[in-house]
Amino acid sequence: MFEQRDVEAKIRELYPDIDKFGIFLAVKKEKLLGADNYDVTLEKDGRTASFKLGIDDVKQCMAGNRCSLINMELERFVKQFIDESYSVSGAG
Repeated sequence: MFEQRDVEAKIRELYPDIDKFGIFLAVKKEKLLGADNYDVTLEKDGRTASFKLGIDDVKQCMAGNRCSLINMELERFVKQFIDESYSVSGAG
């Protein structure tokens, strides 16, 4: 459906804090036949968090809308490993 690099670029665009905090971001399309999920990995200083984005979330993201799952996972990752007072601005 969408190229991995395009999804990754859009996530970086919508969530500039990923680059601000120096978080490694990887997006991979599941290779299972008929699978529409994308595996997303956040990593910094050897600490990793991974989650799956369904095709509906990816479509919303590619349309320029923030995804509540990414908001939640990014906020959790940053709070846990970088800045405990962090919150995603303009979540929704």
